[in-house]
Amino acid sequence: MGRRHNEEEMAGEDCFLDTIANLIGIIIILVVIVGARSQSSAREIVGQEIKAEQEELKAPIEKVMMLEDDLAKQAADLQRYELELAYRSNERMLTLDQVTIAKGKIESQVSELTEEERNQFEIDRELTQLEQQLADLMGQQGTLPDSEVPPIVLQHLPTPMAKTVFGHEIHVMMAGNMVSVIPWNELVDALKREARGAVERNTQRDRFTNELGPIGGFTMKYTLKSQTGMMSDGSRTAMGRMVELDRFTLTPEPDLLKETVEQTLKTGGRLRAELATHQNQNTTVTVWVYPDSFGAFRKLKDTLFPEGFLCAARPLPFGVPVGASPNGSSSTAQ
Repeated sequence: MGRRHNEEEMAGEDCFLDTIANLIGIIIILVVIVGARSQSSAREIVGQEIKAEQEELKAPIEKVMMLEDDLAKQAADLQRYELELAYRSNERMLTLDQVTIAKGKIESQVSELTEEERNQFEIDRELTQLEQQLADLMGQQGTLPDSEVPPIVLQHLPTPMAKTVFGHEIHVMMAGNMVSVIPWNELVDALKREARGAVERNTQRDRFTNELGPIGGFTMKYTLKSQTGMMSDGSRTAMGRMVELDRFTLTPEPDLLKETVEQTLKTGGRLRAELATHQNQNTTVTVWVYPDSFGAFRKLKDTLFPEGFLCAARPLPFGVPVGASPNGSSSTAQ
């Protein structure tokens, strides 16, 4: 009776364990199925997100590629422009050299002419210029409709052949169509007075720069250079030191007096006062003129010519100060 009871208990426990094992197996199978479905869904979701991000990045990438293409094209255009600029610059320099050589040949040939031949050459040149102007005007007239054409007056100054200035000079600066008289002689005299002291203060230097002024609205910056060696005074030779001017430049001060052409030439004007102290036969007005004042220079020249004063133009680019050097060129007046 006890043995049978034990066998029934053991059979019941086996059935219970089988049931538990089946339940666990079912649970494991369900977990595997759910996990597989979850992994598949996760992969699908991640794939969709990646695809969406790729679509979002596609437009910026295309824009970057377009910008890179434009940048490469601009770089190629810039290189081509630089080559063109260099070519045109070389071409311009060659043309300027040719013009300079041609001018030198013409001046050399003119210098060999007699005074009468020079005057005839000047007359022929002016006549050629007038004929060319007349031909241009006739061509323009041919393109106009039939109407009464007002007469055209050509203003012409019969100036002599240009010649180098050796007499008295009055220096003026023209900028912004305004005239300023340069106290040239006063500045040069001050330089002569200060040069000796500057040399004594710089005995150990071969080259030095100082300033003086302002005088008459201008400050002078000058450079002196010295040289040591054997020197002769005509009777004997000895070691010595020679000091000479290298160059000087003039800088206008903020309070510089500036006048129009009409103001400076009327009674009481600065230039009129300077002209009154010189004889017009031996005086030249040297005009340091900037590109914005060529018209005013022409007006000044037209006014001074009937009075017998010659004008010498010294054109200056913007940013270049008035200056002089022993190695520079003399003014040429007409």
